[in-house]
Amino acid sequence: MPGHILELIQAIAFRRDEGAELALGSAAYAAAKGRPEAAMTVKDQELPAYDPRGAYGMALAYVTSTRGGCHLRSYPIVHEILRKPVVTDRFSFAGKARIIKIAEDMNAVVDSLTACKFTFLSATLEEYAKALTAVTGVDYSSQQLLRIGERIYFRERMQNCANGFTSADDDLPERFFSRWGGRFEDLEIPPLDREAFLEARGNYYRVRGLDPEGLPLEKKKRELGLSA
Repeated sequence: MPGHILELIQAIAFRRDEGAELALGSAAYAAAKGRPEAAMTVKDQELPAYDPRGAYGMALAYVTSTRGGCHLRSYPIVHEILRKPVVTDRFSFAGKARIIKIAEDMNAVVDSLTACKFTFLSATLEEYAKALTAVTGVDYSSQQLLRIGERIYFRERMQNCANGFTSADDDLPERFFSRWGGRFEDLEIPPLDREAFLEARGNYYRVRGLDPEGLPLEKKKRELGLSA
C-alpha cells in the first residue's frame, strides 16, 4: 500500500494515468466518478485539519472562508479547543458569528503584514499596530488595522459575488449533517443541526453586511468606501 501511494503521488505530479484525474482535486475527481457527495470540500477546496462536528466555530469558519475550506482565515480552534483568549463551547453556535467575523478581519491584517498566523497567538493587534507605526512612521491604531482587515475581507466577498458565488457555496457537505462524528467512552459527537447552522450563517451574514443570499449589501459597500 505505501508503494502504491507513492506511485499515485508521482502520477499526480506528472499527470499520468489516474493521476491526471486526481490532480484536478477531490471535488472534480468525485464528480467524475459519479459520487460528488464523497468529496469533503467547501467551494471545491478540501477541508483541512478539523472535523466541523467537533468544533462548531470551525464549521462556520469553513463555509465563510472566501477561498473555500480553510482553517486559517479565522482559526476558532484557539478558543474552542485551546481555550484562549476566551473559552467558548465548541458544541454551540452561540456567539460564533461575530467571533468568526472579527477573527477574519484580524487575520486579513496579519496576512497583509506577511506575519505568521501562529505568532499572532502570542501577539495582539495593538502590538502589530505599534510595530507597523515604528517601521513606516505612520500612526496606526488597532482599530484602524481592524477596519482595514474588514475592507479586505469584504472586498473578497465582492469578488466572489462577481464570480457567481452565493449562499449555496457557503455550505458544508451533507455528511456532516447526517452522520455521527464518533462515539467515545465519555464523549459523543453527533451530526450538526442544520437549522442551527443556517441560523448561525444568517447571523454571520448580518454582521458581515451581506444579504440573506450572502451577497454584499450596497449600504455596507458605501460604509467601507468600496466601489461596486
